[in-house]
Amino acid sequence: MNNFLQITSNKFDSYFNAKVVRKIELLLLRAAVFSFILHLAIIYLGNNFTYFQHFQHSYLKAIYTPFSFILFYEVFLLIIIIPNSISEFIGKQFEVITLITLRSFFHDIADFNTSEAIHFQNPAFLSLVYDLVASIFMLGLTIVYYKIYNSSNNKEVIRELNQFINIKKVVSLSMILVLLVLSVTSLFNWSVDMLEALKINDNYPNPNTVFYEDFFSIMIFVDVLLLIISFTFHSSFFIIFRNASFIITTILLRMSLTIEKPMNYIIILIGFLFAIASFFLYRFRYIHHKRDI
Repeated sequence: MNNFLQITSNKFDSYFNAKVVRKIELLLLRAAVFSFILHLAIIYLGNNFTYFQHFQHSYLKAIYTPFSFILFYEVFLLIIIIPNSISEFIGKQFEVITLITLRSFFHDIADFNTSEAIHFQNPAFLSLVYDLVASIFMLGLTIVYYKIYNSSNNKEVIRELNQFINIKKVVSLSMILVLLVLSVTSLFNWSVDMLEALKINDNYPNPNTVFYEDFFSIMIFVDVLLLIISFTFHSSFFIIFRNASFIITTILLRMSLTIEKPMNYIIILIGFLFAIASFFLYRFRYIHHKRDI
């Protein structure tokens, strides 16, 4: 078993070193640029030729497409940092959810009818306000979280056993495969739903439930699995509570993806605040426990 873990760990290190990750980043950025230009061209055809009228949209709609590739890259980074500390892993989840919120703005602004009166009784305008306000709060809470995580003077150093780190690398590699399969199936299902929606110009698929709903559902079980495995290496009430609170945060983030605005953002902010409060108290206890020794 140890040999298998070590071999897998070595493969993980060779597959996802800094050079490989940079190559993947550049590949996705090129795909983002190409998809942006392609989407603009399709909208141009839809807006100017009757044969392509099903693709008629605002040009702002094209912004959503390259941003989706950037978001996908952030999800990829989320997976490959699983072998790192769970605290860093949760911080990356904060970033992903914040970017999903920004992407929602790009999606909604293209459907906003500027000829209508702009007031808070307008649901479309209110939806845009929710996106902007929520994303700013999420950014602020993410900064607070990393401030706690990166507290320099009393930064906690967790020396995990190599075996546990190797187990997390196996999990990370498995999640890469899941990511690839999920991406292909989600793209296919989204394409089918989008083509049907274009025919009737209605019932467009929710961009946040495509891929991310299933992904975060899987991440909940991955978090629980790692939590249980971690008990065999280090177990204390405070570590259990901290890790369990992070799982609760992941569950709340997953719930938010299928709930209407603004309740989805309220749930996200509750998840952020709960994780930050738990992590702060854990760090507070850690620092004062060291002083008492």
